Amino acid sequence: MTGYLFVPAVPADVDQLAALEISLFKTDRCSKKSFRYLIRRAHVLVVKRQDSAEILGYAILLGRKNSRKMRIYSFGITATARGEGLAGKLLEVLERISRDSKCTMLTLEVSDSNIAALGLYKKHGFAQYGFRLGYYEDGGHAILMRKTLD
Repeated sequence: MTGYLFVPAVPADVDQLAALEISLFKTDRCSKKSFRYLIRRAHVLVVKRQDSAEILGYAILLGRKNSRKMRIYSFGITATARGEGLAGKLLEVLERISRDSKCTMLTLEVSDSNIAALGLYKKHGFAQYGFRLGYYEDGGHAILMRKTLD
């Protein structure tokens, strides 16, 4: 996808990431402190136009030592950038990072009311393997999804 960068987040991105988190989620948000920590300890990727410092989307990918699984902890694209294929491309980048880390499975949780995200994940090969009642702070339910990586 030309014209966009899918790059690791840096500490200077924290304010934008926290603002994006507020615009995307009503509950269960990452704080600035959490973003600072995760930028040092996990894979936090941001999506930007090549000619701009504005963050259009991000993903947090977590892994554990000696595990063959990675987890998409948080994922979002700004409302103004939706429909440009960025979410699908970002998922592909996360899959590549997971494969490069010798992982064979990618997992995530998504709100059962987030129909657009459910459709995106299914389109990209994720399948439901579980369900958690009252998983989110607001009492919302989570669908557990996973994808086996080649």
